[in-house]
Amino acid sequence: MVVDDIPGANEVWERAFSEMRERFHLPHQPRDAASDARFDSRLRHFLQHDAGGAWVSHEGDRVTGLAIALQRERLWVLSMLAVDPSTQSSGVGRALLERALAYGDATGPGIILASRDPRAMRRYARAGFALRPSVVAWGRLRRAGLPAVTGVRDGDASDLELAIAVDRFQRGASRGPDYEVLLDDAGQMLVFEDGARRGYTIVRDATRVMVLAATDPAVATALLTEALARCSDDRDVEVGWITAEQQWAVRTCLAAGLEFHPVGPVMVRGYPGPMSPYLPNGMSG
Repeated sequence: MVVDDIPGANEVWERAFSEMRERFHLPHQPRDAASDARFDSRLRHFLQHDAGGAWVSHEGDRVTGLAIALQRERLWVLSMLAVDPSTQSSGVGRALLERALAYGDATGPGIILASRDPRAMRRYARAGFALRPSVVAWGRLRRAGLPAVTGVRDGDASDLELAIAVDRFQRGASRGPDYEVLLDDAGQMLVFEDGARRGYTIVRDATRVMVLAATDPAVATALLTEALARCSDDRDVEVGWITAEQQWAVRTCLAAGLEFHPVGPVMVRGYPGPMSPYLPNGMSG
């Protein structure tokens, strides 16, 4: 991939995931100038830090697919994989995944946050990734179900060492340059720190919990409760990638009045770390 491919990759991403959301009756996520700018910024970030893991397919001058792989310390992450609906089932997705898998450490631990597409799950499972079913929680908040919490404070760039330490404990690697993207993307960091008990979360646009990692479920519950309390009253709120290991998140989201819906699985190669309590990020695992 090169910079000139970004607009075409954006079109492919939008078409592929709009078709998938419609097929599985998932909520529509309208495309707007802000989402286009976010996509452009992220792909430029990937091209700066992981150019060897960024691939596109073409038919003539038209981009038909894209794949983005990241290597963060010992952890490999598939950040993006999409194929234009008109080109799916033609082998393009398999070829793009092969290029992505060849980037970085092909034998170390890895994470893929898969879509609902059965073909994608099959490809990832055959590539050696174990499937962990997950759900997404969304809807309007019921604030009466959110108790007051203590110990959670606003965070900023000075708290990145804490975030790095917790991420290394939970997933075996920091996010490297990706923290900056998460914070720049309308992200509000919240932090819990009490001796060895630590954790952080980042919330985007007062509607979406982008990532959460903590040393124990009580810390994670406090962070998620406060994150939801900071979210909007008049827009749907989303907490994604909740696996069976995250029952603390299930209880908190139910108390807040959110509904659960199936999404694609979290897929894992090897042992990144305990990954609980942990809510991964779609961009960086």
